[in-house]
Amino acid sequence: MLIVEWFLWLVAYSFIGWVYESTLCSITGKRLVNRGFLNGPLCPVYGFGALVTLLFLDQRVDNIVLLFIAGMFLTCTVEYITAVLLEKLFHAKWWDYSYMRFNIQGRVSLLGAIVFGLLAVLLIKVVHPFVGGLISRLPSAVQIGMSMILFVIIMIDLYITVRHILELNGRLREIQLAINGYLGQYAKRAEELKKSLMDNFEESKFYSEHVKTLFHQNRFQNRRILRAFPKLRSIKYDDAWQKLKDTLLRANDKD
Repeated sequence: MLIVEWFLWLVAYSFIGWVYESTLCSITGKRLVNRGFLNGPLCPVYGFGALVTLLFLDQRVDNIVLLFIAGMFLTCTVEYITAVLLEKLFHAKWWDYSYMRFNIQGRVSLLGAIVFGLLAVLLIKVVHPFVGGLISRLPSAVQIGMSMILFVIIMIDLYITVRHILELNGRLREIQLAINGYLGQYAKRAEELKKSLMDNFEESKFYSEHVKTLFHQNRFQNRRILRAFPKLRSIKYDDAWQKLKDTLLRANDKD
């Protein structure tokens, strides 16, 4: 039962993290944003951050200052490792704090660390006693049933998301090859010509029907990822991603 409870905690705090992130991004972006790696209302990085915090700090640290500092360190570690893994697995930088002061390789920032430290204190002192108690009071059969259903749903969502990203990378690779072929004709020209050339890419012979189709595949998922991570950059195929991004934004303006 302990494993089942921890799994339900993971889902609960992933959902709470999604609510926090989506609300914040929707307010700053002035539109509704599903701020999550998955399609469903979950931000797993918050869930794993909460579990690590509970594992090492719950009923072990009582001092608020120590709890804040330790929580800040643990959650930032989780965020940093998550950023590295996502970059390695999907060849993309999903968030970037390079524009902020006191950041580490754009993966974590001081401001984020302070927020996470405060959230860790709130988790231990306020949120978990309520959420953990609520889950523990559920009958064992209900806990197991909920866990099985949620696990299946999350695995399906994960499969759909990962498959889409891998397919997107494949399309971006082909688009990038087409762009590289186009730009290669003008390699001797100065860098300032690049934007002008990119603007005319659709008029080139490299913008074939196949490449045109690649731009329009899975628009809904592409838009969701763009809205959730507006600063997303592709490590390998950034020219293709920026061109796809411009196409999506122009389509939004027309809509």
